[in-house]
Amino acid sequence: MHYKEYGDLHKPLILLIHGGGVGGWMWDKQVQCFSDYHCVVPELIDNEANNTSDFSIEDSAKKLLSLIEEKAENKRVIVVGFSLGAQIAIQMISLTSFSESLPLL
Repeated sequence: MHYKEYGDLHKPLILLIHGGGVGGWMWDKQVQCFSDYHCVVPELIDNEANNTSDFSIEDSAKKLLSLIEEKAENKRVIVVGFSLGAQIAIQMISLTSFSESLPLL
């Protein structure tokens, strides 16, 4: 999964998950406003491959949880999802046990 990072890598992480029919670009203004955070903006669908048949909410949630584990480094994590991105965020929560040490807030 492709993603872009912005802001201060030492600050809390904000994962911004776009909705259907748009891309990571939809968060451009928010990334500017949250420059004092570590913002990660994934692209849910590979535009170069242009193949949406392999897309699933559960698979995206698993990939994003792995990305958080890689990038969070015990930092506070804030997940923001719009439309389809919100559905993925809910799936991420359902896959995460509250007893796990993953710092998902």
